[in-house]
Amino acid sequence: MPEPAPAATEAPPQLRALSARSQALAAGLIAVVTLVNLFYFYSQGLTNIYGDSLAHMEGARRLFDSLTPGYAEIGSVWLPLYHVLVAPLAINDFLWRSGLAGSFVSSAALAGMAWFLFRLAGEINGNAAAGFLSLAALLLSPNLLYLGSTPLTEPLALFFAVLTVYALFRYRVAGHLRALLVGAAAAFCGTLTRYDEWYVLPFAALYVLLARRGPWSQRFRHAVLFSFIAGAGPVLWFLHNAYRFGNPLEFYNGPFSAQAIYAHQLATTAFPYPTDGSLRLSAHYFFEDVKLVIGAWSVELAVLGMVAWVVYRREWGRRAAALLFLVPLPFYIQAMAYAAIPLYVPTMFPHTYYNLRYGIEMMPAIALLPSFLLSNGVPARVRAGLLMIFAGVLFAQGVALVWNGPRELMVVKEGLLNNPCRSELQQSIIHLLRGKYDGGRILMAAGKWPCVIPGVGISYRNTLTEENRKYWRQVVSDPARWVEWIIRGEGDSVDALMRAHPEVFKDFVVIETDTAPPKGSATIYRRHAGG
Repeated sequence: MPEPAPAATEAPPQLRALSARSQALAAGLIAVVTLVNLFYFYSQGLTNIYGDSLAHMEGARRLFDSLTPGYAEIGSVWLPLYHVLVAPLAINDFLWRSGLAGSFVSSAALAGMAWFLFRLAGEINGNAAAGFLSLAALLLSPNLLYLGSTPLTEPLALFFAVLTVYALFRYRVAGHLRALLVGAAAAFCGTLTRYDEWYVLPFAALYVLLARRGPWSQRFRHAVLFSFIAGAGPVLWFLHNAYRFGNPLEFYNGPFSAQAIYAHQLATTAFPYPTDGSLRLSAHYFFEDVKLVIGAWSVELAVLGMVAWVVYRREWGRRAAALLFLVPLPFYIQAMAYAAIPLYVPTMFPHTYYNLRYGIEMMPAIALLPSFLLSNGVPARVRAGLLMIFAGVLFAQGVALVWNGPRELMVVKEGLLNNPCRSELQQSIIHLLRGKYDGGRILMAAGKWPCVIPGVGISYRNTLTEENRKYWRQVVSDPARWVEWIIRGEGDSVDALMRAHPEVFKDFVVIETDTAPPKGSATIYRRHAGG
C-alpha cells in the first residue's frame, strides 16, 4: 500500500512565519551593512591582502585567461566552485587585479548567510526577536564582516552551510521534498567550496533520517536521496583528481597538499606544528582562536543558548538542526591533530598569526544558539528587553574589537603579517618587469609568485607553468620557441627543470639575481636576441 503523505494542515502552525515588516527590516539592515562593509575595507586597502586571496583570484582568472583555459585550469587542492563563480567577473582587469571580483561574491554570500540565519532563528523560535538577535551576532562581528569583503572562500562556504541547515529545518517542519532537495543542493555546493563541508554530510544525512516521524522506509529513501545529491560533490572531486593527476587523493597527499607542505617544513626546519598528534592541544588552540576572532561574549551567549536548548525539552526536536552548525568543531580539532593543518594564535606558542580565520567557521552556531534564550515561552516584553541587552553587549564587544583600528583585527593582522607581496623577492621581480617587460611568454612556477602577474598587469596566457601540462612537457625540447622570459626561484619547479636540462637553456641570459635570506633567491632570464 502507498505510504500516507504528511497532513496538509501540519505545516502552517509549525512554521511560525515571520511578519513581512520584520523581514523587510532585516533585509534592509543586511543590504546596508554589506555594502558599507565592502566599501570601508576596500577603501582601507585591506580586501586583497591574503596570499590565499591572490591565489583564488589567479585560479578564477585562469579559467578564461591561460594557455590552457577551462577545465585544464582546475587544480588539485583548491575546490573549484568559488573560482567558477568569480571567473566571469575576473575577466575584467580591474576587478581581477583589485580582487573585487572575489569580494563581490563574498559580500553576496555574507548577505545570503545573514538572511537565512535570520529566517532560521526566527522560525525555529517562532518570533522575530530571536531572528534579530542572531542577525546582530553576525552583523556586529568585525572579523566576519572583514572576511565578507575579501576574495576568500569562507563566506561562500558559510552561506551554503546556513542554507543547508535552514532547508533541512524546513523539511522537518513541513516534510516537503522540495526543501530536502534545496538542502541537498546547498550541501553539494558547499562540498565543492571547502573541505570542512564534507564532514557535515554524514551528520546531515542522519538528521534527515531522524528528523520526521513516519515509516522508516520513507525516512531511509529521503536520507539516501539527500546523501546521493550532496555526496556527489566529493565523488566528483575524487574522480577529477584521478582523471587529471592519476591519484584520487592528489588533493590530500599530492605535491601541493597540506601533507606535502608539512613534510617539506619538517625536512627543512624540523619545526613541527604545536598541535600535531594532540587532540587536547588542538582543541585548546581552536577554542582560543574562536574566542579571539568571534569574541568571548558571543561565546558566552552561545553557551547560555545551548543550556536553554537542553533545559527546554519540548523544543529539542525542533531545534536539533542547530547541532549541525557544531560539526566544524570536531572537524578542525581532528584536522589540526592528524591532517597537517596548522593554526597559530598570538596568545599561545609560537605567538603568531596563521589561519585564525578557521575559527569563523563556528559563527553560525555562535550566532544561532543565543536565539534560544528568546523562545516563545518568554513573554514578549521580556524578549524585547533581553534583545536590547544582548544586542548592546554584542555592540560593545564589536566596538572593543575594532577600537585600535581595522588593521588590528585578528584576521586583518594575519593577512598583513603574512602578505606575500611584502616579500623583497616579489617586489624586486615586479620592479624589474615593470621597467623591462615588453611582451613575450614567461616560464615560472605555479603559485610561487602570486603578486607578480597582477602587480605588473601581465595576462596569464603569457605565462607557462607546470599547470599548463600540455606545454610544460614540450618546453624542454626548445624553450626558446616557447618562452622569452624565465623566473627561476630557488628550489621551485623551474629550478628543477633547468637543473635537469641545463643544455637546452643556453640561449637565455641572466638579467638579474636577487637574494633574500631565508626566503631564497630568484633569477630572471631573458632569451638572447640571437637565440
